[in-house]
Amino acid sequence: MKEKRVIDFRKIEDPSLIKNLSYEELNELSSQLREEIIDKCSINGGHLSSNLGTVELTVALFNSLNLPKDKVIFDVGHQAYTYKLLSGRNLDSLRQKDGIDGFQKKDESKFDCYEAGHSSTSIGAGMGFSLTRDLEGEDYKVVCVVGDASIANGVSFEALNNLNNFKHQLLIILNDNEMSITNPVGGFNKTLQKIRVSRNYVKSKNRYKKIMKRFKFLLPLYRFTSKLKDFIVSLIFKPNFFEYLGVYYYGIVDGHNIKKLTKAINFVKDFDSPVILHVKTKKGKGYKYSEGDKSGKWHSISSFNKETGELVNKKEENKVGFAEIYSSLLDKAMEKDKKIISINPAMSYGSSLDELMKKFPQRALDVGISEEHSLVFASGIASNSFHPYVSVYSTFLQRSYDQISHDVARMDLPVTIMVDHCGLVGRDGETHQGIYDYAYLSSIPNMTITMAKDAKEANRLFNFSLTYSHPLAIRYPVTNVIKQNEIIKNSLTYGQWDILSKDESKNIAVITFGPKVDEIMNKNLNITLVNAIFNYPINNEVLKGLLDYKTIVIYDPYGCENGFANTVSLSLYELGYKGNVRKISLPLEFIKKGSIEEQEKQYKVDLDSLIDTINEVK
Repeated sequence: MKEKRVIDFRKIEDPSLIKNLSYEELNELSSQLREEIIDKCSINGGHLSSNLGTVELTVALFNSLNLPKDKVIFDVGHQAYTYKLLSGRNLDSLRQKDGIDGFQKKDESKFDCYEAGHSSTSIGAGMGFSLTRDLEGEDYKVVCVVGDASIANGVSFEALNNLNNFKHQLLIILNDNEMSITNPVGGFNKTLQKIRVSRNYVKSKNRYKKIMKRFKFLLPLYRFTSKLKDFIVSLIFKPNFFEYLGVYYYGIVDGHNIKKLTKAINFVKDFDSPVILHVKTKKGKGYKYSEGDKSGKWHSISSFNKETGELVNKKEENKVGFAEIYSSLLDKAMEKDKKIISINPAMSYGSSLDELMKKFPQRALDVGISEEHSLVFASGIASNSFHPYVSVYSTFLQRSYDQISHDVARMDLPVTIMVDHCGLVGRDGETHQGIYDYAYLSSIPNMTITMAKDAKEANRLFNFSLTYSHPLAIRYPVTNVIKQNEIIKNSLTYGQWDILSKDESKNIAVITFGPKVDEIMNKNLNITLVNAIFNYPINNEVLKGLLDYKTIVIYDPYGCENGFANTVSLSLYELGYKGNVRKISLPLEFIKKGSIEEQEKQYKVDLDSLIDTINEVK
């Protein structure tokens, strides 16, 4: 009897050995990988559900392809944990400073040919790899793994549309873990699918087409036979969306069946034109808490107890996040005003809008991963005397710059953009930092930018937004602040900056905004402290009152240096300020992963660095 091999993913030094494993061994390998992902995410946090859903798919890719010679591009990067493990990396330092990234990373491994943190870029990037490969006469496969939500984004649609006449090998694996796409059924249809994507069939079809079109007298016969063939096929085979675009399609394949997956990948990988391989998976597969998740809680999770599913670091009872504050205020406003509409591009859980969507199903809308559309949609709503609130993470908002400028601000429409996750966001690193929005939003005419320091001020700022009839951005970080139980009915004044403390000697003034304001106040520093609630446009009247100060410190830990800090500095220069200007802000860089505290200290935007600067200039 053949002795059964003991499989241990930690001892696979050469990923090519995976090609020699049996289906039983591949299944055992998948189980080990799934347990490892659950274990390491429970410690470090991470994108759990999406990675659990693609374990078998990734194992099948290593079994069927010649990696790293062949190229695999994960669309969002949320699905790459198994890929990292099988390519010789471990998840012990996942998403930690100087550790393993949560996404594909070119400088981390030769297996990572491309990087993605936002969605819907894989098909276009894959096309670029395929084209240049063929122009250089190289020989490798290009595979894109894209999710069912990501493929609905406009960037994906543009690439799909461009595939019509793209005659280069490109395998697009559609990881469908939520919605179904119409597909052919029955044994004969499966056989017909194989015929229609087989190399011999396509070569014969193209040869026939070339011959028939060479001679004019044969054209009527070619048109007749083509229509006859299409008619016969239509009787037994219903084309789907991808085939209407002219892209070959094969599926649906069980995404957790290694045997079926490897056979399907092996069947379509050598096809010399783009092919869609439709794979059905279950998000959160293998962990009961994530499998039953319908809200998105387990999509991106912080450290948790893997036995109970409870979060390790729970929010303090007396504290609340800004997303919850604004969601509650929006709820109350929508109860009173039927013309307020909430829009979010797949941000419902992250921006605390789930309950709002249940309560107002006609006016609280998730439009999916479509940031550009969400702002155009909002502009149409605002053009008809309604007031839309668009909730979106800062890092994703940058995808809709043109729509904000062209479709919202140009027509000076009353669209309020709730810019969530502003400032440093920590573990997700370069692709998700929310530090650039001020710089690009302030370049747009008619735009006003704000940030509240606490729950009370957020309430007053939201009240202002209800009656403001122009484009408005309300920024807020992931910081938790003390709850405000009473309802604040008064509003803010447009452009308001508050002087919270005063240095009578006029030695040092600090201009800042956001939750750091209260932290500074608690230090009882002998300074003039200005809370610039309306970050843009700049309040020049307040600045004029600071022109005789020895030093003005502009403190912005929520944005890069060419944002608020440079804008205020320029205004001071234009007003003729002759004193010392010190700017404390984040550099214009792509900031790598780590905790927010680590990032603040590294770039010297933490409170201690501010105090050091104040002591230095005294």
